[in-house]
Amino acid sequence: MKKHSLKTKLTLIMAAVVATVMIIVCVLNSTLSEKYYIKDRKNILISSYNKMENTLLSDSCTSSTIKESMSNINASHNINVFVLDSNWKTLYSTQYDAEETYRWLQNFMFSMDSDIEVIEDNNRYTIKKGYDTFSNRSFLVIYGTIEDGYQVVMQITVESIKENVKIFNRFIQIVGIAVLVISIVLVYIISSRFTKPMKEISKIAEEVAHMNFGVKYEGNDKSEVGTLGKSINTMADSLKVYISELKEANVKLQKDNDLKTKNDEMRREFLSNVSHELKTPIALIQGYAEGLREGITDDPESTEFYCDVIIDEASKMNEMVKKLLTLNQIEFGKDHINVERFDLCEMISSIIKSNFLIFKQKEISCSFEAVEPVYVWYDQIQIEEVFTNYISNAINHCDGARKIEVKAVREDKRVRVTVYNTGQNIPGEDIDRIWEKFYKVDKARTREYGGNGIGLSIVKAVLDIYKASYGVNNVPDGVEFWFILDCE
Repeated sequence: MKKHSLKTKLTLIMAAVVATVMIIVCVLNSTLSEKYYIKDRKNILISSYNKMENTLLSDSCTSSTIKESMSNINASHNINVFVLDSNWKTLYSTQYDAEETYRWLQNFMFSMDSDIEVIEDNNRYTIKKGYDTFSNRSFLVIYGTIEDGYQVVMQITVESIKENVKIFNRFIQIVGIAVLVISIVLVYIISSRFTKPMKEISKIAEEVAHMNFGVKYEGNDKSEVGTLGKSINTMADSLKVYISELKEANVKLQKDNDLKTKNDEMRREFLSNVSHELKTPIALIQGYAEGLREGITDDPESTEFYCDVIIDEASKMNEMVKKLLTLNQIEFGKDHINVERFDLCEMISSIIKSNFLIFKQKEISCSFEAVEPVYVWYDQIQIEEVFTNYISNAINHCDGARKIEVKAVREDKRVRVTVYNTGQNIPGEDIDRIWEKFYKVDKARTREYGGNGIGLSIVKAVLDIYKASYGVNNVPDGVEFWFILDCE
């Protein structure tokens, strides 16, 4: 049981409450019970005295009514009643021993002993309390003179309750300890019902703090705990939206600041490279089209070859223009960024599956290693463009054992994606320039498969937006391209 847990605190509070109540009861019993008992005996004496007085002053007062009233008082409260004349001679008594009567009457009513305490004294009666050494008992005595000359004396025994107080206190302690143990057990069990959802909410809050908004409180509790859980869910949904908007705004701001200083240079470079790349295909298309117009050949196969060249070159130009437009939109900030949370491994698997036929046609084996889903916050379409260019590059340069290996390895709060293909290494003088627009390491091979040197430029442009790391390494029997994304 943890020191600061809610369950521990509830248990200690209940134990403290039971122990406090037990102590208060014992203290009150020790200090007030005897006073309460004496007061109760005194009130019984006064009530009985009033009844006896009413009987003696009644018009129907006879010897039999007096004896009957005395008998009822004695039977009800064990009070000894004496009615005497003005000379203190006993007329009626609930006791049979007259000598005993005179002895204690003299001791209580006429003695000046300091042990005899006057409880109350007025014009109707006097009440005294004292200890009778002969009978070894304490008494309360009330006596007074009635209007007709009668002397009424009543005596009630006052038991010593000190021993009873000790017994009762011991009983309270025993019962209190039993109640304390039972209470602790019950509170410990019952508090689990309250602390369990609180622990669940605490874990959910911790997950939300680590930007995992997928966890939700599923309880049906309608108390304050349930309200708290629903509030956590609402907060998580709101945070998810706010963080997404914040990331989008942050990416846009960074992109705007970076692009402002590069716009002019990029425009000039773009026009120069486009002119250079379009020069060759335009010349080929123009030459073959003029040859067809002038009827340079009547052979159907040659004519078809001329048409195929024109179509192929036009297709390459069209593909290059598309990529240039994509690159232009990214570099100039015209491409809309939609930051969202998605499973990177699932995206990679989908792209690999879509290239299955190409792998089969080119007799390439492709493998992908991923231990578990890896979630990232980026524009999924842009990250797909990055990985697609890596895969296309690997397919076009795959030689030797004709293998492609893709890995997504979690590194603390980041994920490293690598695409390895067997084949020739990249020359050392070219390895730093492959990210430049229109740069080709092997121009003949690039021309063969229709490459234009823009794919890796798109990769660079996208990852630069997010300040992400990327690169390429020459490894034994091949080349490995890589990039790193944050998982938060």
